[in-house]
Amino acid sequence: MERNNDKASDTFKLALLGYSRKDFDYITRLVNLIDLGKPLKLSVGDLSKMHSVQCDIAIAILDNISNLNSYNNHVTLVKQKSSNPPVICAAREADRQILDSYRVGVKADHIIFMPIQLERFAALIHRIGLNNVDRETENNAPSTATRVLALTPSASRLGDLFLRSGLITKDDLDRALAHQAQTNLHIGDALIDLGIITEDQKLNCLAEQLKTTVAAPRQYAAIDLNVVALIPERTARRFNCVAIEKRGNELIVATTDVLNLNMLDTLRDTTDMRITAILGKKDDIATSIDRCYRDIAAHKDASSLTENIDEHVEYVKHKENDDGNEEEAAVAGAELGIIKLVNILITNAIRDHASDIHIEPMENELLVRYRIDGDMRKVMSPPKNSHRAIVARIKILSDLNIAEHCLPQDGRMAIKVGQREIDIRVSILPTIFGEKAVLRIIDKTAFEKNTSNLGLTPYDERIFRSQIAKPCGLVIVTGPTGSGKSTTLYSALQTVKNVAKNIITVEDPVEFHIDGINQVNVNAKNGLTFGTALRSVMRQDPDVVLVGEIRDGETADTAIRMALTGRLVFSTLNTYDAISALARFIDIGIPPLLLGSSLNLIAAQRLVRTICPKCKIEYKPSPELIQSLGIDPSQVTQFYKGNGCVTCNGTGFSGRTAIFEMLQITKSIRKLILRNASMPEIREAAIAENMKPLRQAGIELAVNGTTTVEQVLAATVEFQL
Repeated sequence: MERNNDKASDTFKLALLGYSRKDFDYITRLVNLIDLGKPLKLSVGDLSKMHSVQCDIAIAILDNISNLNSYNNHVTLVKQKSSNPPVICAAREADRQILDSYRVGVKADHIIFMPIQLERFAALIHRIGLNNVDRETENNAPSTATRVLALTPSASRLGDLFLRSGLITKDDLDRALAHQAQTNLHIGDALIDLGIITEDQKLNCLAEQLKTTVAAPRQYAAIDLNVVALIPERTARRFNCVAIEKRGNELIVATTDVLNLNMLDTLRDTTDMRITAILGKKDDIATSIDRCYRDIAAHKDASSLTENIDEHVEYVKHKENDDGNEEEAAVAGAELGIIKLVNILITNAIRDHASDIHIEPMENELLVRYRIDGDMRKVMSPPKNSHRAIVARIKILSDLNIAEHCLPQDGRMAIKVGQREIDIRVSILPTIFGEKAVLRIIDKTAFEKNTSNLGLTPYDERIFRSQIAKPCGLVIVTGPTGSGKSTTLYSALQTVKNVAKNIITVEDPVEFHIDGINQVNVNAKNGLTFGTALRSVMRQDPDVVLVGEIRDGETADTAIRMALTGRLVFSTLNTYDAISALARFIDIGIPPLLLGSSLNLIAAQRLVRTICPKCKIEYKPSPELIQSLGIDPSQVTQFYKGNGCVTCNGTGFSGRTAIFEMLQITKSIRKLILRNASMPEIREAAIAENMKPLRQAGIELAVNGTTTVEQVLAATVEFQL
């Protein structure tokens, strides 16, 4: 019988029949791995209903051995009502022994057991196709089945997929096969191990052949912990997979092996959902498993540890002006569950490099957020009735008054995590729904930096070190709250500290305890203000004085007089840039004569987020963006950004660095200050003497790939001269 030589004859027709669509994915991916040489027309249908089907080969899935009689009846109907195609029974490995015993009772022409090796599956399709050709072909002309299924045994191997895709050469494949024999790695991993291909190339090639996708970094970042929890941690680690999305009754799972039928069966039975497996990087999946299941455990602890809290704590919480339940609050705060929960909040924050923990009571929930790299992230929502006990526990650790609920309180605690010493500054603020607690995490390592790892350019570092090495004068660091001023000043103290110098700090509050330095904590309630403390400090024969912040004219006047009388003074101001600090001093009543005579250096700084090194990519900026930055388009052809990965949780950023504007008080600048010149005039003169404005310093970081243009634009303003 001759087939029509038309377009239909150039298409290989495969029918995939079963009782549930959840069994089709595995067979579909096996078929897609075979190079058919021409278009594939795949028909998918219900075996109990779809009996008339035109195909070259039919694969009928037997998903339940107890339905063997019905299965045989339906297979018979397919063979009778169709063109009597060869039928392959796809059964499960667990049913092999039973089916082998009753082989004669299976009406299919062939039986395969899933999972099946790709080579064996391809060889079976090849043999069945040739047999089918012998029955249908009356001459030597190659039929559609012959042309489609004339595969060499190597065509079904993964190595040949990489070879056909052009990623590797025949020599590369031979080297990888030899390496595979020595290491027992999969062929793809052997190619990666030899440096011939990357993991991204491997996954993209497999995804194209398997007609699936590769999990994107932002999919990992957007993972819902409730979805991840559908798969037990033990199962996820066993199969190296993680659930990343739920669509109705379909669960999207990222895994390194989408053809692992044992995994698919286990996940389907565990979740009672249809499983769609997509490819993912091994490291990305492992990192997501560690991060997600650790957070899931923390959430479970948050619920289980507080489920037995006495109900009267919740009742008392809603009473206003309540002063009679301090004992109950103290007891609740000392309960083992609350102790462990507070420990979890703190240790997780330290692990995630958070700078602050915010415990915020809302009307119907308790919200816990971390500030990481300047951005707030919700991390947990413990039971609402645990709020009072959590705050009580924090007050106990911070030596605060647990009976006070109507006034703000400040305290501190110290903990040790491994070999790291961590100071935590605590602030309690009454709100309409209860007391909000903010815990500022002060890592000792952050305040032990020296000037070489602050992020200063070599030129700026030379200026900074030369000015703090002078025996007297005033060094000011400016910037908004949270811009890293304290870190910079502490690094200056670390640089100048030695046994021959008497160093005293006056702070509100003391950020960190430093050995060998006398530190004074301002206490306005007891009358110890910056002004009174500094007047006493002058009688303590200091060599170096650090003033936490200049807030008023009295503090500024005292600090300047100390600088004029032979002391080196460090302090901070909350101004936008270095030039604005001059205007601020004059505004609070400091005469230009005293200001110009005492100043050594004003350093303005900002913190910008740094691009994650693991997902940094180049991109070509738009002409409008380059023009807005005031850059010559011929000088900059590309910028950098983070594409998002599991390591940075999809943000594209990892950590922060500082940008600086150094206003060195030279003779010419000092003359301008003394004659009370305008700020634009001083700025123009400073730039002429190589002062680099904040915007320009940020642009240089963006050009060299340290941060993004958007970060620079958000942190700085362009001043017009």
